[in-house]
Amino acid sequence: MNEKEIILEIQGKEYKVLIEEFTAEKASVRVNGNKYSVAIKDLGIERAAEIKPEKGKPVVKPAKVEAGQKQKTLSQKPKAIPLDNAVLSPLPGQLLQIFVKEGDHVEVGQKICLLEAMKMENEINSTVQGVVIDIKFNEGDTVNQGDVLILVKPPES
Repeated sequence: MNEKEIILEIQGKEYKVLIEEFTAEKASVRVNGNKYSVAIKDLGIERAAEIKPEKGKPVVKPAKVEAGQKQKTLSQKPKAIPLDNAVLSPLPGQLLQIFVKEGDHVEVGQKICLLEAMKMENEINSTVQGVVIDIKFNEGDTVNQGDVLILVKPPES
């Protein structure tokens, strides 16, 4: 895992936290320069599907570069994706199977893919209704929590 730095505010005081290593059981972190090895008691994975992004906040996902394609330059910014029309990965893992394709109609609660996380298979269900307009990953790809899995065009009102 790449190191990740976050700033936490606890009771009005700011703490700079550098996450150096993170697994399901333990983490190695630096808090304001002091190194700590901490045990992870509960990642809250069983509640991850309940976590909803704030409406109206866009997710920017860099485009995948296929063999033979040129990578976009920095001046070509990726388009923001409205979260209202996206199904997000509730946890990090590997996509084992995708059950929909572009053009398919999906309903809220419909199984769209199977994700392996921590040696368990998790069904990912659609959180939106409409027509699949883009599938952002392929079977076998690794995804992070919060990654956009599919984009859905909502039904016309």
